Amino acid sequence: MEVLVVVAIIGVLVAILLPAIQAAREASRRSVCQSNLRQLGVALALHANAQGVFPVGCQGYRGDFTVTPPKPARFIAWNVPLLAYLEEQPLQEAINTSLPSYDAANKPAAAMVIGVFLCPSTAPAPNVVDDPLHQTRGLWKGAAFSDYAGIYGVEGFGRRRATGDESIQVVRDDSLGVLIFEVPVQPNQVVDGLSKTAAVAETTIRREAECEWINGQNLFAQDESTPMNHGREAGNEVGSPHPGGASLAFCDGHVEFVAESIEQRVLNALLTRAGGE
Repeated sequence: MEVLVVVAIIGVLVAILLPAIQAAREASRRSVCQSNLRQLGVALALHANAQGVFPVGCQGYRGDFTVTPPKPARFIAWNVPLLAYLEEQPLQEAINTSLPSYDAANKPAAAMVIGVFLCPSTAPAPNVVDDPLHQTRGLWKGAAFSDYAGIYGVEGFGRRRATGDESIQVVRDDSLGVLIFEVPVQPNQVVDGLSKTAAVAETTIRREAECEWINGQNLFAQDESTPMNHGREAGNEVGSPHPGGASLAFCDGHVEFVAESIEQRVLNALLTRAGGE
């Protein structure tokens, strides 16, 4: 009888303590995640100070098939030029940016798992069983992932460029973020303020296609009507596995954990560099 009582007491204690232990573990993981993003934010700021511009979000977004031999799209991600500011200079030098990021010559570098690009709270994607840290299919097969994506801007009704506009950008200038296609953004072009404009964020879709750190498609435009942590229906958006919100790295190097209850217009304002909000 005494044994049953002891077992019952232990069961009650476990039931009481387990949520607290899990919460403490998640708090620790969130702290690590924020530290990662802080390093990325500082690297962005250092790049801007040294080069006079933030890194290009995606280099070689379009191929050129008017020449012989044709030049395929290269898809070099914003992560690559940041490597030098993340104590990964040899890795950056090993990447040939004149070739596509999926080229065989770049595969050994692309396969390197970079801890600062990974959130410890991320669960493996449901379609990845054998290798949760590397892509298992397609052009970027074998490439390591990033759980953080560059912010291209905000998309939605009335934000797209007019028909006939020759710009390579998809949305209007007042809807663009800091990490965009082909063009580096200068700090003075972030007219909404460096401390008020996010450049990199946690996102809802992770460890799947286009989430490879070397892949220049590792960008997203937030749908103007989609709240944070809303899910995957609208594509990749700001979100995280952390309860209550997600962390964003800003252009001045600081990081904020933004509550998912944030007003939509305020969230959208944080993601554009010259929205005039």
